[in-house]
Amino acid sequence: MNRLYRNGLLPVLGGLCALMVAMGIGRFAYTALLPGMMDTHGFGEDVAGVMAAWNYAGYLAGVLAMRKETPGVRRDALFVFFLLLSVATTAGMGLVQTNLLWHTMRFLAGFASGASFVLCSAIVLDTLIIINKPMLAGILYSGVGAGIALGGIAAKPFEAMGGPATAWLGMAALCLPLAIISFTTMTSCPAINRAPVPKLSMASATVWQNGKPRNKYGILLIVYFLEGFGYIIGATFLVTLVQTVTHSPDIARISWIVTGCAAALSAPLWRIAVRKSYLPALVLAFLVQGIGILLPVISNSIFAALSAGLLLGGTFMGITTLSLQYGITLSGKPSAHTVAVMTALYGVGQIIGPLIAGITAQGQGFSLAFILSAISLFIAAGLLIISNIKKSSRIMIQPPSDDAIVKR
Repeated sequence: MNRLYRNGLLPVLGGLCALMVAMGIGRFAYTALLPGMMDTHGFGEDVAGVMAAWNYAGYLAGVLAMRKETPGVRRDALFVFFLLLSVATTAGMGLVQTNLLWHTMRFLAGFASGASFVLCSAIVLDTLIIINKPMLAGILYSGVGAGIALGGIAAKPFEAMGGPATAWLGMAALCLPLAIISFTTMTSCPAINRAPVPKLSMASATVWQNGKPRNKYGILLIVYFLEGFGYIIGATFLVTLVQTVTHSPDIARISWIVTGCAAALSAPLWRIAVRKSYLPALVLAFLVQGIGILLPVISNSIFAALSAGLLLGGTFMGITTLSLQYGITLSGKPSAHTVAVMTALYGVGQIIGPLIAGITAQGQGFSLAFILSAISLFIAAGLLIISNIKKSSRIMIQPPSDDAIVKR
């Protein structure tokens, strides 16, 4: 058993299950179940946008609340608590029937997912640094896509049993065993999870001090905000838009399952693809994601719907993986602090995105919102390109290799 901890497999498995629960289902089951909720309860795009914004406001609050947590028993206990809160609020969405209570549940679910994301990322990334296995981080973040796919597959049979309320309860039932696997594998090896985290190499420390990577870090923060705004519109309303333009609930659900499967595969693949610099991979990912967001706007074909899911899912967790690791390399701060700061800006974008989508979509659908989303993603790609060609940014930051972690 100890060997499985030392090679990183059990901590990564636990983190993957945690992100399936708190992110893939706790946050994004809403996307799969939203059309059914709108039909059953008769609310429109404006209410859907506000409900999503409450979730992302909670997510931001959860991220900020956990930004200073350090390794130890307290961090482990908070992780268990918020993961179980995510399961409870998923069930809660099926037990309440008013807008006010739905908004409250989505806020609490967002808080739980934000807190769980920061704590899970910090625990697993710190462990991977200690055991010198940073390349496994991509597998961790594939949990979000796996959860999305699981929720997308389960949505139709659960709804057939008794509508959206039953589906929410079914989603919570799926989450409970995953949560148990997660906190038993992530918190039961104190020798790893509570050991001092080594610093990055002296080479990276020297690069921090000349100030140039800090300029890149500032641009990365802006870019990550734009990603939060851009991707969340697609990730929240893709099923609804596809169902509107294709008039097929089945195609809409399949596009979301494709999104989840692509997201599960993309995180490790994007991380493996990075050899010399994060920047080219990030630029490509933003451009591809922007194209994917536009596809269901410009075409109502099945090919466009499924391609949109493939390109959105194939990039958004890859961008998260690369951006967070790139940010940790550039910031010179502890991993939990950097993850919290970046995720907070990401969260602000996620709050603004659904609100604007709901306002622009009233009676007209989400097409305009998707166009604004794509524009923000193309701007983000342009900023990354500019940051790479500026004179003050000539030093190339390389992804840390497996032997680049040393004590200082």
